[in-house]
Amino acid sequence: MTGALPSLRVARIIRADAESLFRAWTDPEVLRHWWRQEGEGWAFAGAAIDLRVGGRYRLAMTDPEGRTHAAVGAYREVEPPARLAFTWDWEDAARSVGETLVTVEFKDAGEDRTEVIVTHERFADVARVGRHEQGWTELLRLLEGFIG
Repeated sequence: MTGALPSLRVARIIRADAESLFRAWTDPEVLRHWWRQEGEGWAFAGAAIDLRVGGRYRLAMTDPEGRTHAAVGAYREVEPPARLAFTWDWEDAARSVGETLVTVEFKDAGEDRTEVIVTHERFADVARVGRHEQGWTELLRLLEGFIG
């Protein structure tokens, strides 16, 4: 499609049911166990979630230097336990990617496993896609390590 904005898609099959995984994405008490980046010194730094269409969220982590990285946006779709869609940008204007869209799908993969698919689209700058792809890949590994 001509003129389409850059996007990414990462997926991972995790040994857990869709309900548990959906909760892991939407409950601050569960998010605190896995929402950060891999590597020494990264830590969860809080979550505020208004889980309804139009409701806002803020998900934060700190890096090894103590800087906070907070993603903010609003929910566009909330369909437990199958689908979650939300706008995404960084709170810090210097890191802003503009208003992008993240969709997380939870699909039955058989044998008490669920495929978690993260699609992040509408990037205005293709240069920002790679780092976000790395970040989502790390988050899915951390989620699997926590819940699996």
